[in-house]
Amino acid sequence: TKGQDRIYQDNTHLTFWRVDESVRAGAQKGWGVAFSHVQQLGERWTPFLRGGYADDGGSLLQKSVSAGFLFQPPAAGDQLGVGLNWGEVNESTFGGGRDDQITAELYYRLQVTPQFALTPSIEYIDNPALNPENGSLWVLGIRARMAL
Repeated sequence: TKGQDRIYQDNTHLTFWRVDESVRAGAQKGWGVAFSHVQQLGERWTPFLRGGYADDGGSLLQKSVSAGFLFQPPAAGDQLGVGLNWGEVNESTFGGGRDDQITAELYYRLQVTPQFALTPSIEYIDNPALNPENGSLWVLGIRARMAL
């Protein structure tokens, strides 16, 4: 990041991880790498790009790429977010022969008061890894956040 004051608007992360097999914890041995970049453009737009690779480790996806943007409307604290993800289902976790998972999400954070926000969202998942009986799923959600 360019400085402490821009830590949430402009940042890049590169993470390497490794997990040992543990019968007690139910963890599979594996390793991976993840990348994330966020860069605010002007006062309103913040595009992002994320990607990752996992070699075993019990992960949902073996390869994953996400892109999207955040938009700050003039209303203080409100935020619109759009994201797309492509993911290759991890064969060591789920077995082979699964189609790639595609996910799209749209949300709007409504800053009701300085301490309270509501965020309705809608998500579409094509070829869901955790529910292979369904070709696609729609997920409606609402989150609430309260800061004291």
